[in-house]
Amino acid sequence: MKKNLAYLKEVLTTAIAKAGFEVSPEDIHLEKAPRLAQGHWATNIALMLAKKTGQSPHDVASAIAKAIQDLAVSRVEVAGPGFINLFVEQKFYTSEAHALVAGLEPYLKQALGPEAAPKTMVIEYSSPNIAKPMGVHHLLTTIIGDSLKRICKAYGYKVFAENYPGDLGTQFGKLMVAIHLWSSEAKIEKDPINELLALYVKFHEVAEKDPALEDTARAEYKKFEDGDKTARQMWKKIVDWSFKEIQPLYDRLGVTYDGVHGESFFEERMKDILKEGREKGVFVDGEKGSWIILPDNPEDTPALVKKSDGASLYLTRDLAQMDFLEKEYHPDLIVWVVDVAQSLYFQQRFHAYRKLRNTPTEFVHVSFGRMSFKDKGMSTRKGNIIRLSELLDEAETRALALAREKAEVSSEAELQSLARIMGIGAVKYNILSQNRIQNITFDWDKMLSFEGNSAPYLMYTAARIKSIFRKGGIREADAKSWELNLTSDLETAVMLDLMMFPTMLERAATEYKPNHIANYLYALAQDFNTLYNALPVLQAETDSAKQTRLLLTLAVLKVMEHGLGLLSIEVPEKM
Repeated sequence: MKKNLAYLKEVLTTAIAKAGFEVSPEDIHLEKAPRLAQGHWATNIALMLAKKTGQSPHDVASAIAKAIQDLAVSRVEVAGPGFINLFVEQKFYTSEAHALVAGLEPYLKQALGPEAAPKTMVIEYSSPNIAKPMGVHHLLTTIIGDSLKRICKAYGYKVFAENYPGDLGTQFGKLMVAIHLWSSEAKIEKDPINELLALYVKFHEVAEKDPALEDTARAEYKKFEDGDKTARQMWKKIVDWSFKEIQPLYDRLGVTYDGVHGESFFEERMKDILKEGREKGVFVDGEKGSWIILPDNPEDTPALVKKSDGASLYLTRDLAQMDFLEKEYHPDLIVWVVDVAQSLYFQQRFHAYRKLRNTPTEFVHVSFGRMSFKDKGMSTRKGNIIRLSELLDEAETRALALAREKAEVSSEAELQSLARIMGIGAVKYNILSQNRIQNITFDWDKMLSFEGNSAPYLMYTAARIKSIFRKGGIREADAKSWELNLTSDLETAVMLDLMMFPTMLERAATEYKPNHIANYLYALAQDFNTLYNALPVLQAETDSAKQTRLLLTLAVLKVMEHGLGLLSIEVPEKM
């Protein structure tokens, strides 16, 4: 039996057919009614059917309303120009609440149905450039990508996460020259990433006065591409030095991957791609011996896949990567989480691959806006990058000060643990609670506030619920015997919120927008806190009221924990 709104949609589908209309179930949308006095759930399906049939929306809605005959629906009303409002029976909500607390994963599966999981998906995110410290500009792709991986898995997709570090490119030629001129391996070993960054900055400072240095770096990198043993050894050391900083940051953020394949992994595969493209006539001669892909529109710029000196480019490697991902995972969908500045490039990339291959795989560029701090730039070349490690340290330091001031925990170990959970969670939530298309500016005070749409507010709500169960000596196992009797609009509002979780998960997964989950959790927390502040739980006026509120409270906790988990945010036991 279907759960959640899927069941009510099935009821509506049956009634619509009985009333003489045809509709696809996915066209039926149910939302919470604007006011509880008007109903619990509302749909505008009659307006769509009226437009198709040329009938009056009100008449269509009335015909459907009369045809609804199901024990779960206690009353049906037609409102406005043709909205259908449903009032739902208590027994339906009792079943829903018990299913929620019994296990969210099976509940979501029943609520979303088998049609929600048709795809194998590969998602690539983070993909930092090697030989540079990870900066705050890496946060968006890393945090958004990791959350989307979790959300799409929860939605039912089979998901494989890929990291594609930039471990090829002329920056390695620049570093090799800089190391030879101004440093040594022994010096780098003492402080790898700082020394590499200093050398990179120094190279550009000197090259501005001596442009010939750029030619020297290109020649050095060409030696690497041609297989020079010494250049290859130095390149490998630079990569290893870099990952000594990168991996601990991923561990700190709780970010994991199914595969890490840097650009260097595709060196040999590039040759096969170039050969295939040439044989198929997709890669044609450009200027001075280069190879290009002609656009469909002759006014557009051709795509370069091989330079005149034979060197590869990003596009060459990226086409090889796409080929590998298709053969390795056989996906229905490949998603790249990369900032909006690369939008045109991804259009070109997808176009180039589809000219090369006739593939059914769907390619998606999930773009996002820029993140910045006021009055601070983030240019690696000029050396004034805001490091990711520094930002996370600052977040934990600020969270620790807040915890010392407000938290109920007292031991130093608990305070340090809470500061880590709050600090890292606040950084993640700041990103994920906003529409990824918009630019994001950090606001420390807002991020670490116990009021408003913030991680600490949601964490505190969940911790407050845990405290209720601890203080009352209540066991979760007892929930299966609790009855639900919604006598207050505040209780009903929370129940309706809980039932919206699968819908918000579907929106987040299909639109690639974690902010749907974040904002849903905030609305749920607000309604629960309103209920908690107005009506007693443990000291409820009757046993029935106590059971109802405990059941709702436990369901809220389960959804909050699951939802925050989709955002990769931990929930503390105490705050």
